[in-house]
Amino acid sequence: MTAVPGIFVTLGSCDDMRAEVYVRPAGHVPLGSTIVGSLTGPRRGRDTTLPVTSRLVPLSDTAATGPASRAILTEPAFWTPDLPNLYRVEARLEPQGGDSWTADAWIGLRRLGIRGRSFWLDGRRWVPRVVVGSGDLAAAKEAEVGLATESPADDLLARADEIGVAVVSLLDAGMLTAARIAAIACHPSAMLAVLAADVVDDLANRVAAVRSVKGTLLLGMAVDGSRPPPAVAEGADFLVLTLPAHGLPHDGWRSLPPRPLVAWRTTGHVTVAGGRAACAALQRDLALWGLARGDAPPWDWAGYLVG
Repeated sequence: MTAVPGIFVTLGSCDDMRAEVYVRPAGHVPLGSTIVGSLTGPRRGRDTTLPVTSRLVPLSDTAATGPASRAILTEPAFWTPDLPNLYRVEARLEPQGGDSWTADAWIGLRRLGIRGRSFWLDGRRWVPRVVVGSGDLAAAKEAEVGLATESPADDLLARADEIGVAVVSLLDAGMLTAARIAAIACHPSAMLAVLAADVVDDLANRVAAVRSVKGTLLLGMAVDGSRPPPAVAEGADFLVLTLPAHGLPHDGWRSLPPRPLVAWRTTGHVTVAGGRAACAALQRDLALWGLARGDAPPWDWAGYLVG
């Protein structure tokens, strides 16, 4: 689901040949109202692919779902960092009483989820390699790394949408609100959000409160990897193990948990250009750690953060 001003955009049933896209109002509107408009694309940077326009067709309006419209795309172009395809959604509310409004935004159709202990993006295993801190998006694209930053600004995410850079949002307890998650989740580049450990006690309820607006944004929780695994509340899609420079996980983590694990080496400053090499070094150290006790199969991590 993508939240843009005034509307939610949801990717429904889809495959490589066909995708259903639903548009609903973000707030309450009177019964009998309709949403009309179109979905046009794809656009990718300076590529000159001939865009296709699909009309938004109003669906039955019910008290349970409110007004909604659907567009059907043939041969849809989904968003990934390698292929940052965007579509323009232009929607207009025709109200049954009240005021009308319009919405006009660029969105990405992203197929992101979890299979077992791995992230999957557009039908393939995806292993994020990410540099923590404010960095240059163009340099991150060149280095083939993502960026992690505290509560990323909308303009940074919009630029990341266009050029294809995965962004990890670092959030504290106060940022886990429906409004803030919706503002982040409207960007296809905002793929993961990591919550600070102080959210643990009420994690399930907090995540449930934002589930309707987070779409395929995956929510993880940061934990101290040098300590034994904590009793983790339900709600976290993945865990991020923070490790000091040259530190390795506690042996308690050798028992594989039923969710993806991301390693975060909290070293000093790591340049964007050097991020790929730093992630490779972390991956190597963790592989040796896994093999030291004869683990079989060797440990397989879902992603790597450095910095």
